[in-house]
Amino acid sequence: MSVTFTGADTDELARVLASGSDHGGNQVEPFVDEDGGWPLRCCLADSQPGDRIAIVAWAPMPWSGPYAEVGPVVVHADACGGASPAGRLPDEMESREMVLRPYGHDRRIAYHLVRHVPADQSLSDGVAELLDLDAVDFVHGRNVTGGCYAFTATRA
Repeated sequence: MSVTFTGADTDELARVLASGSDHGGNQVEPFVDEDGGWPLRCCLADSQPGDRIAIVAWAPMPWSGPYAEVGPVVVHADACGGASPAGRLPDEMESREMVLRPYGHDRRIAYHLVRHVPADQSLSDGVAELLDLDAVDFVHGRNVTGGCYAFTATRA
């Protein structure tokens, strides 16, 4: 099965950055990353020293409802082009410990299918297994400790 991985919607992120106000109503406050290594939710790569980034409140669901939460993500403060056109996870993301949260066609979490993927296992393989199930519409990757949004995976 072919899977597409995306991060924060590029058009919506451009709107947030241009307006200066994030999904939580907070002022966007860019800063220069001195050290690098922040996991970016725009391009799904890690930041590099000298990147201009921002921590923003983000709602990854483009609809309202009880599962349309808002949480912190780190993004480039200037346009970066988004995730790879090939829809692949960058190597640094592929090997990161993550929780895979599948959603059904009703836009509800399929709690019985939520998976923890250790750092020594493939996120892409775990996502493909979940998307192979008819009941799963899309999958969110989530940070293990904070639960923050990392990516959205869909069938290509």
